Amino acid sequence: MKNRRLGILIAVALMLVGASAFLLLRTHPQQDEMAGIVFDAQKGFPSPKEITIRNITKEEVTYALLASGSKAKPEVKKLAPGAIDRVRAVDTMIVTYEKYGREVSYSLYPGKPYSFRFDSSGKIDIWQGSHGREDAEDLAPFVPTPPEVVAKMFELAKADKDSVIYDIGCGDGRIVIYAAKTFGARGVGIDIDPERIKESKENAKKEGVEKLVKFLLEDATKTDISAATIVTTYLLPESNELLRPKFERELKPGTIIVTHNYIIPGWEGKEIDSATLTDASGTEHTVFLYKK
Repeated sequence: MKNRRLGILIAVALMLVGASAFLLLRTHPQQDEMAGIVFDAQKGFPSPKEITIRNITKEEVTYALLASGSKAKPEVKKLAPGAIDRVRAVDTMIVTYEKYGREVSYSLYPGKPYSFRFDSSGKIDIWQGSHGREDAEDLAPFVPTPPEVVAKMFELAKADKDSVIYDIGCGDGRIVIYAAKTFGARGVGIDIDPERIKESKENAKKEGVEKLVKFLLEDATKTDISAATIVTTYLLPESNELLRPKFERELKPGTIIVTHNYIIPGWEGKEIDSATLTDASGTEHTVFLYKK
């Protein structure tokens, strides 16, 4: 049990490190791979000249903001739990806050959403968010699931042609597309980011499975998932916990829920299997299987 808990903590750290590739320390500049994406302000995403910062923790967060290169005094702010700060930004902004008893600083980019979350040690840190909408939960940033992990998820779930897959936070659509190609299963991908839904539809058409899958541009917490026989997620633990009442309320008895790297807090008694594997890059992943 001790080794398993350690494995989960390592997995949490790996996802958060992957999700935080966008954050650049001033002393370690790197290329921003997402620089070309422009979000639709009409749908609540940051405009090209705006940064959004959401507080997903249950604590008030104190931080300072300053335009990169400015010699002015940083603006100190406090963000209540669940609140969103919309910052006018035409250039990179530097956010500074306290962690482990010292100040840490990162670069934030116009047109991007960010979120304060708890890291694997229970400390508040900032990561890329999935959107800046005030009417929807931020479940997790898009981090692709490696193909080896996708295959293992469906191996554990014993998917077949009669399966109906619902992927929450579908990203580029790879999970339901894999199920359609491999088993002939029907699938529904749900994502709140229009860029991801567009990409998913294009990928499904490219793979010739567009008649078996569909993609919904929706807030997954409000989408009816009762038709699912298998639900897949690659979300952070607090997001899985947020969705747990929805699973309990909407899913039929016997429905399988497969999570990548993160458990569903409160459902320890429903976990029926798990597996650990290493992807092509040498990164270790864990898959957890639950039965409603």
